[in-house]
Amino acid sequence: MVMVGCADSSVAVFYKNKESGKGWNTDNYKLVMLGKSMSPLPVSVITPVRDNVWVGYGGNIAVLTVPNIAIKETHVFTEGERALVTHMVALGTGVWIACRFSSVLTLLDSLSLQPLQQVNMEEVLKPVSISYGFTTLIRVSAVLCYNNLLWIGTSQGAMVTIPLKSLSPSTYVTEPPSDTTPMFAVRHEARISLHGHQGSVRYIIVAKYNSDDVTSCPRKMSNTSANSEVLLRRRSACTRIVLSGGEGYISYRDMDAGTLSTIRRGRIIRGFHRPLSS
Repeated sequence: MVMVGCADSSVAVFYKNKESGKGWNTDNYKLVMLGKSMSPLPVSVITPVRDNVWVGYGGNIAVLTVPNIAIKETHVFTEGERALVTHMVALGTGVWIACRFSSVLTLLDSLSLQPLQQVNMEEVLKPVSISYGFTTLIRVSAVLCYNNLLWIGTSQGAMVTIPLKSLSPSTYVTEPPSDTTPMFAVRHEARISLHGHQGSVRYIIVAKYNSDDVTSCPRKMSNTSANSEVLLRRRSACTRIVLSGGEGYISYRDMDAGTLSTIRRGRIIRGFHRPLSS
């Protein structure tokens, strides 16, 4: 099925043609109304969370059941005339949420809908704001959870990664997290990518790299079963890349020298990161 968010606080659900088994039935679709018709709020984001689907409309979040697509519960995330939930990404039992015109990311528990943690990107980027020329207010413009990292794009074009860990206080997650465990951000280990954009980061996505060339993956490891397993995992990770979209390209490598290297083309986010120590 395909779910489409509408501007009148509704979600249209389309299903495949049962008779032919091909194409989509655009005539008989299901419409789920989330808000009051007298004061509609636009649906801004839809994302799967565990066994449900979360929908952001205005400053609210609706939890829809699957596959019958019924409203399970609603939650007022933020209030205000211009409130709008713009980003939701799930990992484990946690959901990271950001709103329009906001620099704050909030981690909600998907079971209780209670806030667990907040990360303010203005505070995270404060150590480099002056040297990197971030003169305007920093806003969250893109969010992704991948490889136990929280990837955050900002309105300044800078991209930041923050490690995510489980509830265990001393163990960092190296395996895929349990789907019953929230993942918390380790703020003091945040890093800024040395590749950025000249405008807002529009999106950050994971793409499959269709190539058999894994020569860039680490190979110099002792021949033990544990290291062999880690090596296979790393080589497997090398078949995926993280891509960002935005206007132009800017390099932060020479910022300390007071120069900017700009290239008018898109770039892959590579492994060149600078720690953000507060």
